Amino acid sequence: MDDKFAKREISLRYWLQGKGFHMALEAMDFAKGFHTGLRRDGVTPEFDHQVSIGHYVRTLESSLIFAEQTFATIFLHDVREDFDVPDAEIRNRFGDRVADAVDAMTKTFRGVKRPAAEVFQRIGDDPRASVAKGADRGHNHRSMVGVFSLEKQVEYLAETKEFFLPMLKRARRAFPRQEPAYENIKHVLTGEIELIEAIHAAMRAEPADAAPGPTP
Repeated sequence: MDDKFAKREISLRYWLQGKGFHMALEAMDFAKGFHTGLRRDGVTPEFDHQVSIGHYVRTLESSLIFAEQTFATIFLHDVREDFDVPDAEIRNRFGDRVADAVDAMTKTFRGVKRPAAEVFQRIGDDPRASVAKGADRGHNHRSMVGVFSLEKQVEYLAETKEFFLPMLKRARRAFPRQEPAYENIKHVLTGEIELIEAIHAAMRAEPADAAPGPTP
């Protein structure tokens, strides 16, 4: 196991234990049992994605209405779409609220794809899924450079603008107690968009700037 990942996972576990978030810890263990491979870079443990999101949302915990359920949602958010875990199993293990949030974040299940507008409306109407999904996209931004093609990165940024930022606005109005969390996530996403777009612009300009001058 990657030493850096192992340390980060352990520190998140101790924090969750300190908070008494035992159900979230159970969700963490359950999800880790499925996420056993590597991410697209071929180096990073797959479950690093959930751990990274969890560490970020730690910093927002004081603004969350249902903090423990939000962490459980973070750990479980990919298990239905990626591993065909039935809704009933999540519901039986972790309760209806977590299961509803995970279901809201599930775009495709067993080959059936839901319309994006429907998915993001449901996410924006859920105080757990809206935080988890926004934080999820932030980590996707940070981990896609050098892994996704330039075209795929551009598609991701366009999707963030079209669906994620309006979803956060919708959720902020629906759950004003979580407004600081939504504002934080929004600023992170918009800052990442600006940075990645600047990188793209520099990459496009590089060939002309690097062209050799005339031979004396």
